[in-house]
Amino acid sequence: MFSNLLKSVLKCTNLLEPVTLHRITVTRGRKQWLRPYLRSLYKRRIDQGPEPDRPRSAWINWNYDAEVFAFGERLGEKFQDETLRVAFTNRSYVEVEKERRAKLGLKDDLAELQLSNNEELQRKGELLAIKYAESFLQHCYPKLPEEGVHAVTSYLMSEENLSHLALNLGFKDLILTQEFPPSMETLSRTFKAVIGALDHDQGLERSELFVQDFVLTQLVGKSVQDVWNIKNPMGMLAEILEKQQKGPPEPRLLWGSGSETILSTYMVGIYSDKDLIGQSFGETVTIAEEMAAKDALYRIFEIMNSSAPLPFGPRGRLLRLDVKNKELVDFPENTRAQV
Repeated sequence: MFSNLLKSVLKCTNLLEPVTLHRITVTRGRKQWLRPYLRSLYKRRIDQGPEPDRPRSAWINWNYDAEVFAFGERLGEKFQDETLRVAFTNRSYVEVEKERRAKLGLKDDLAELQLSNNEELQRKGELLAIKYAESFLQHCYPKLPEEGVHAVTSYLMSEENLSHLALNLGFKDLILTQEFPPSMETLSRTFKAVIGALDHDQGLERSELFVQDFVLTQLVGKSVQDVWNIKNPMGMLAEILEKQQKGPPEPRLLWGSGSETILSTYMVGIYSDKDLIGQSFGETVTIAEEMAAKDALYRIFEIMNSSAPLPFGPRGRLLRLDVKNKELVDFPENTRAQV
């Protein structure tokens, strides 16, 4: 009882002790020197110009071995590290390394340079890609002549198209070359070398599917009409109709509108043996006639915009590419295309 009373008295004594007051100093949160300082830094950065384009290997955290391994994993392909390194090694890089070793006084008999360029893989990949692309197009467009197949294949295998693919797949920082950034030619050649490396490591089937997934899919959203520019459509149409033992093409003006204005429009139809085989619009009669001849050819070749889409994905895996299309001189005579 007495102990409880003593505790209560001590608590009251603590409450009567004086409270210590702390002085708070208010300062401005905005420093007057900061704005001119940042403005000066910005002006100096502008005067220095843009940052030079440097390779990723210039940074301290670059690991080429890890990046090469990650490249194959991103694509879902199993490459051998040594083969993929050769595919990324350009001839100019090997020559620069030899010159550097010569300046250092290193001889090949003492320390041989273990570097190979990708020229052999590049030739192998190019032949493989062209052969598979032509077979794929011949299967999907059985009535398209060889001239059209070659035109579409040339578009797919062009430097511009392959360099675009290589740049978006991360080739830029992995290519071993003297120049930086790598040119379109270097990017396209390296892309072909990667196809050859995949054929070397995984076989023909995997490399052909790689071409289908990355190269041939560039035709999505495009048609053969956009890629193949027929130079003389009326002459080609007359030649085909003659081989099919049909009458020559006869252009006829179906109707016109606004002939005296800048918005003139003409509709021309192409007839053969009194059958309408093609028609199209044009700003002038000459343009409409040329477009109508192209429309007739597109119907004969069955490459209209309303054609079925190309078989990619699971359907593309089931294709049997063992056909060869005919050239214009051997075009089938039983083809008929009417509007």
